[in-house]
Amino acid sequence: MASNKLMNGQERGKLTKKDITNMGLYSIIEQSSFSFERMQAPGFTLSMIPAAKKIFKDSKEDMSEFMTYNMEFMNTEPHMATFLMGLILSMEEAGEDRKLIEGIRNGLFGPFAGLGDAIFWFTVLPISAAICCSLAQNGSILGPLLYIAIWLVAAISRIWFARFGYNLGVKAVATISSSTKYLTKAAGILGVTVVGGLIPSYVSFGFSESLTFGMEATTVQSVFDNILPNILPLGFVFLIYYLFKKKNANTLLVIFGIILFGIVLSFVGWM
Repeated sequence: MASNKLMNGQERGKLTKKDITNMGLYSIIEQSSFSFERMQAPGFTLSMIPAAKKIFKDSKEDMSEFMTYNMEFMNTEPHMATFLMGLILSMEEAGEDRKLIEGIRNGLFGPFAGLGDAIFWFTVLPISAAICCSLAQNGSILGPLLYIAIWLVAAISRIWFARFGYNLGVKAVATISSSTKYLTKAAGILGVTVVGGLIPSYVSFGFSESLTFGMEATTVQSVFDNILPNILPLGFVFLIYYLFKKKNANTLLVIFGIILFGIVLSFVGWM
C-alpha cells in the first residue's frame, strides 16, 4: 500500500521538472560506470541518486533499500533505462510498495531492451549510418556532421524519456505493454523501407555492356533496365533473403558462393 511517510517518519520529498531533467542528463553517462557482475546497475543507480536524496531526505534506511534493489543486475537499452529511472522515481515518490517497484524494474528491463534495440540499434543506427555514409562517399562534409547531429539528438532525448517514464508512473506498465508490438512493427517497416531504397547504392550487380544479342546488338543489361531500373540488384537481394529466411542457408557458404559466382561471370566476360 502506498505511504507518504518515510521510515524515519518524515514526509517524502517532491521532485520538480528540473530534477527529472537533470536525471535524464546524468543517465547519458550511465554506461561509463559498468560492472560485468551487475552490468548497468552501478550507472543506473548513480544516475538516480540526486533525485532519490530529495525524496528520502535524511532517511538512510530508505536510501539503503533503494540502492540495494537498484544495484541488482540490470541490462537494457540505454534510452529505456532512462525511462525506467523516471518510472521508479515516480513510484518511490508516490510511496508505492518497494517490492512492487523492484518487481516492475526486474520484469521490464528485458522486454524494454528488445523494444529499445528495435528502435535505436536496428532502425535509427543503420538508417542514419547508411544515409550519412552515402553522403560521405560523395565527398560531402554533411555526412559525418549529420551523423554526429543525429546521435547528439538521440543522447539529449534521454531527457524526454526520463520525463515520459516519470509522468506515466504506475500507468506505464499497461501503456507500454499495449503499444510495444505496434512500435516494434512500425520500426521494422521503416527500417526495411529505407534499406530497400539503398539497395541500388550498395549492391552492384549488372551484365557487361559487351554482352549483346540480336541484329542490333541489344545489350542484355538494357533489357533488364527497361523492365525495371536496378531490377538485378533487387532480385539478387531477394535471392539472398530467400536463402537465409526460407532455406536457413549457411552464411559462409552463401558468401563464398557469391564470390565464386562473381569470379565465374567475370572470367567469361559477362560482368
